Amino acid sequence: MKTIKLIFAFSLLSYFSSTAQITKGNWMFGGNASFSNKERYNNDFKNDKLKTSEFDIKANAGYFFIEKLQAGVRISYLNYNLKNDDSGASNKHWLKYGVYSRYYFLKPEKLINIFLDGEYFFGNQIYYNGDYKDNLNGFSISAGPTIFFNSSVAMEMGINYSSTKYKGVNDSTENNLQFSLGFQIFLDKQ
Repeated sequence: MKTIKLIFAFSLLSYFSSTAQITKGNWMFGGNASFSNKERYNNDFKNDKLKTSEFDIKANAGYFFIEKLQAGVRISYLNYNLKNDDSGASNKHWLKYGVYSRYYFLKPEKLINIFLDGEYFFGNQIYYNGDYKDNLNGFSISAGPTIFFNSSVAMEMGINYSSTKYKGVNDSTENNLQFSLGFQIFLDKQ
């Protein structure tokens, strides 16, 4: 019983004495996941409406060039289910690549911080049968709290807005608002 109390006290002490690693020269690796339901409209035919559900997984790697500001690369995989009033249902997936920059607003020693994240991405959207392919590009803006468990691990919750333009089989634009949950690992400079 004494050992359990000692471990609990040590964990609590390390939790309250941790400092965030959002200072110059540090690295951040991590990712997040989100789920959304949305509607998509064709640019040429406003009555052509698609209902979709989307599961999105993102991985990122970034470097802090100055205190509280980082830039990096991000890759996303999306599983996408479509339902159209005319053609029925289909599945497709995306692979997106992008660059992003992130800023933390509060001091590095805070256990809870607020971030703002901007991303430009491009990629491909492929239907599962492989017959159709669209190229895409767009931007995304995210914001939310980051909660540091210790100096190396943090959980983040975000609200994300993205706008994506598709070229190819379906020339269209999609705007999306969704929530995400993720974890980040911070590597201290040596």
